[in-house]
Amino acid sequence: MTAWMYSFLLFILFPWLMLDSLRRFFRAPKHQRVLFAQFGRLPADVPSGGIWLHAVSLGEVRAAAALITALQRRWPNLPLVVSTTTETGANAARELGVPHFYAPFDYAFAQRAALHRLLPRLMIVMETELWPNLIRLSAQMNVPVAVVNARLSDQSSGRYQRWGGALLRETLARLTLICAQSAVDRDRFVALAPPVMTVQILDCGNVKFDLAERAVAPWSVGARPVWLAASTHEGEEALLLEAHGALLALHPQALLVLAPRHPERASAVRALIAARGLVAQQFSHTRSGGAVEVATQVLLIDQTGQLMRFFSAIAVIFMGGSLVRTGGHNPIEPALFRRAVLSGPRVRNFRAVYRELAANDAVHFVGDAVDVATAVQSAWAQPTHWSAMGARAYAVVQANRGATQRIVDALAPILDDVRVVSSTKLNSNEKDGDAG
Repeated sequence: MTAWMYSFLLFILFPWLMLDSLRRFFRAPKHQRVLFAQFGRLPADVPSGGIWLHAVSLGEVRAAAALITALQRRWPNLPLVVSTTTETGANAARELGVPHFYAPFDYAFAQRAALHRLLPRLMIVMETELWPNLIRLSAQMNVPVAVVNARLSDQSSGRYQRWGGALLRETLARLTLICAQSAVDRDRFVALAPPVMTVQILDCGNVKFDLAERAVAPWSVGARPVWLAASTHEGEEALLLEAHGALLALHPQALLVLAPRHPERASAVRALIAARGLVAQQFSHTRSGGAVEVATQVLLIDQTGQLMRFFSAIAVIFMGGSLVRTGGHNPIEPALFRRAVLSGPRVRNFRAVYRELAANDAVHFVGDAVDVATAVQSAWAQPTHWSAMGARAYAVVQANRGATQRIVDALAPILDDVRVVSSTKLNSNEKDGDAG
């Protein structure tokens, strides 16, 4: 792809993105509304002159939590602001107590407005959000850009090699640092890089292993056999409900706690439950403490921020996004509570993590509804064996900690020797041409 093709694609998408920005404006709480926030309009209280960290969604923000704390501890005089793309990510950032704004769409005018407003000393991008205009304008402004916890699946690497072309090489050449999740990811970035570039590419490990262990008030399980399906997606819930139906034939008191990745889908998921003739109860409708009625067969989690309570209380957990093409979700969070997980085979988003878990017999893979029912029944029948798998999952997490400190150490030389030019210099450089 060339810069011209990229600009044309942005031009085509502009009307839809304008409508999306308006939709988000009206959905946001009134005190958080900023009109056309995704076009470079930042809230008035966002500080400037510090570190801008971009994390796309909920998973990336959670992964960045330990890094945010480490950056604030290392450079306490530098304000840190977080941008996200999704609303769930925005809520997670606010829960961390850091200034937040929605990341601009990658139009030059929008990214320029954000950079002029923030004048960051460093831009940190979580995982692989390589936005060409943002990175180009940052380079013109002498703002270093570091991509941390970077990953490239074999599929993504192949697509980049086929379609990235000159624009991808130019974008990579403007980066200052890439901290990859693994040696495999590092080698894939090296293979994509242009022959002559100054970017430093390191294997720093996966910051998601550095998630903080925290005490939570666990949900009260009671005496019923119970299992949790966490972060599920469309097309997946039907399979899990089929599995639960089979389990109910053997255990009439069995309870499925079903937590869709996007709680706004709760009404659609409840319709699926009703279609199977199962009795559902929404978590938001439970009494204080989440007490479940005796007749309830499926407890539907329709609120964000609840999963840790259930990870701490329920031994048998299926991690969603793995029986559909989503690519799986983070098994490290339940592992912190010494929980092994059931997972479908599609785990490309966390392939290295699942590889470690599988090598230590700390995960059980399933392929369909029959597999899920069989695995849950086996875990209930052999709780000691399942508990031992959970202990091994916890050990895997402990053995892989330390990525956050390695990233901070790699960023230290950049922050100790960074100079940001004025917006006047940026404006003069822009005369050389805009992509978008």
